[in-house]
Amino acid sequence: MTAPGGTIEDAVQSLRSGGVLLLATDTLPGLHCRADDAAAIARIAAIKGRPDGKTLLVLAGDLAQAQQLTGPLTTEQVAACVQCWPGPFSLILPAGPQVDPAVTGGGKTVAIRIPAVPELRALILAVGVPLVSTSANRAGQAPGETMAGVDPVITGAVDGIWGVDPVGNGSVVPSALVDLTAVPFCVLRPGPMPFAGGPTADSSGS
Repeated sequence: MTAPGGTIEDAVQSLRSGGVLLLATDTLPGLHCRADDAAAIARIAAIKGRPDGKTLLVLAGDLAQAQQLTGPLTTEQVAACVQCWPGPFSLILPAGPQVDPAVTGGGKTVAIRIPAVPELRALILAVGVPLVSTSANRAGQAPGETMAGVDPVITGAVDGIWGVDPVGNGSVVPSALVDLTAVPFCVLRPGPMPFAGGPTADSSGS
C-alpha cells in the first residue's frame, strides 16, 4: 500500500488487523501499529532490532482519543495539550492503568502527540485507537528523514506504506519532548517549534 496508490481504507484495515505500517508524519516518518496490540509492538521492536522495555511514543487523532491512554489530567496539563496540539510536541502525561506496559516500559507515564497532518489524524481516528509511533531505522542507525530515505530493510519488513512527506510546514527533526508531569513543565528535548505551554513551562530546553 504505497502512496498515492494506497487508500486510507487500506491503511485502516491493515492497522486494525494488527499490521505494522510505515507512515509519513509532520516530523519524521515512522513505524506504526495499534497501541493496544502487544504482538504488533513486539514486531516493531524486532524490525528495529531494539530491546523490549523501552518507552514508545503514541500518536492520537484528537484530545479525547489521547485521554484513552492517560490518567486524570490537571487543568494546566489539559491547557498545555490544547495549546500544543496538533503539532510537533510529544507530551509526557500520567498513564492510565489501561496502557500496555510495552508502551510505557513499565513506567507511570506515556508520551503522546497529535500530529499536524489532517489525513494522518483522520486515519488514527478511523482505526479507533491511538497508534504507537517510532522512528523508521534500525537501532543505532540514524532515522530516515524522508519516506524515500528509510532503510530498504525497514520498508521490506512492514505490511504497508502510506502517506507522503510534508511540504512547506513539515520538519525533518523529531518533535519536542515535554514532561507535563514535572512541576514546572520541563522541555526534555527541543523540537522544531518552541514550547510555550503556559506560565508554568520551562522552555530552556534542559
